[in-house]
Amino acid sequence: MSAVYEGVVLFAVLVFAAYLFSAPLQFRAEPGPMNWAFRAWLVGVVGIYFGWFWSEGRRTLPMKTIGLRLVDDRNRPLTRARALLRYAGCCLMLALPVGIVYLGASPLWLLLLPVPFFSALFDGQRRTLYDRLAGTRLVIDTRPQP
Repeated sequence: MSAVYEGVVLFAVLVFAAYLFSAPLQFRAEPGPMNWAFRAWLVGVVGIYFGWFWSEGRRTLPMKTIGLRLVDDRNRPLTRARALLRYAGCCLMLALPVGIVYLGASPLWLLLLPVPFFSALFDGQRRTLYDRLAGTRLVIDTRPQP
C-alpha cells in the first residue's frame, strides 16, 4: 500500500520537476541529448527525494501514514550515503530488465522485475534484494509523530 501511495506522491514531484526542466529550456521531448539529460534530471530528482527522506530518521509522507521506517542493520537511522546506496540498488535492479528490453531484447526479460521483491519471501527479516545489498530494512513504526 505504501508503494502505491508513494507512486501518487512521486507523480506530483515528477510533474513539477519536469516543468522546472522543460519550461526554461523549451524542451519538448525530442530525441537526442536533451532527452537523455531530461531522464537523468528526473532520476536525480527522485534520488534527492528518497536520499533526503530516507536518511537521518526522516520518512516520506506515505511511510508516515502507513507507519513504516527505514533503518540499517543495527536499527539506526540511515545515513544519506546508505539511503542513496539503497536507491541506486533499487534503480539498477528495476531498470536493468527494462533497459535490456528497450535495447531490443525479448520482453521475457521483464519477468525479472519482481525478483528483488520475491527475495523478501526467503529472507528472515523480509528484506528485498536491494535492502540486503544496502544493509537496510523496512520496519513497522507506530510511534506517534511529533
